[in-house]
Amino acid sequence: MATEQKNKKQIDSQIGQALFSDTERFEMWFSTYWKPAAGVALALALLTAVIFWIVIARNAADKKAAFALADASDVPALTAALKTYGSHAGAPMARFRLAKMLLDAKKYKEAQAQLDLISGDASADKILTANAKIAAAYACELAKDTKGAIARFLAVESDLNIPAAQRAEAGYSAGRLLVQTGDVKQAKAVLGRTSILGNNPASVGYWTENAKQTMIALDNKEYQKKAAPAKKAAPAKKAAPAPKTIKK
Repeated sequence: MATEQKNKKQIDSQIGQALFSDTERFEMWFSTYWKPAAGVALALALLTAVIFWIVIARNAADKKAAFALADASDVPALTAALKTYGSHAGAPMARFRLAKMLLDAKKYKEAQAQLDLISGDASADKILTANAKIAAAYACELAKDTKGAIARFLAVESDLNIPAAQRAEAGYSAGRLLVQTGDVKQAKAVLGRTSILGNNPASVGYWTENAKQTMIALDNKEYQKKAAPAKKAAPAKKAAPAPKTIKK
């Protein structure tokens, strides 16, 4: 029993010495490195504060830009807002609104320029980009640039990355203009591709049905130019009466 107590005391003494040694080692380390440790902690605290204020500043700037773009209600105000916040996420939609205003004002070239900026913006929504390309084609048509409008509509119609609804609208519009120019062969080819895009959803079906009806009209030769009626021959002029002789 005495031996066991002696062993227990030795073990307790060894544990106490080990703990004491660890404490001492920590104190020695802290006394040596407390300044660098405090510096690192301070640097981390400052970095966290900087990040926090950057996030707040960005949120405030983002809100300011969003409100400026949304609140602009006429061409000068929208133009100025886009000049300042043209890289903001809301800029493409603001450009689309500006293009609509320019189209209403019959400034087709200026509207087309804004729509092309949307099309070239990789960050813009895909649906908005597709609609911008179609609107730019309509702007060409309104500007009497039929050839340019057809080229733009065909570019949309042939782009498989664009949703079917926009491709169907572009295909029908290209076919319609090709019929107007007399290129019935190409019109049929484009309308044929458009007609097989299906009827679902309804936004696709509206244009495919129009394409089918136009093809039927073409087959029935409803769009052939009618020959101008022959002009009636002008009535022959009556001969002037002979002068009367004066009797003497």
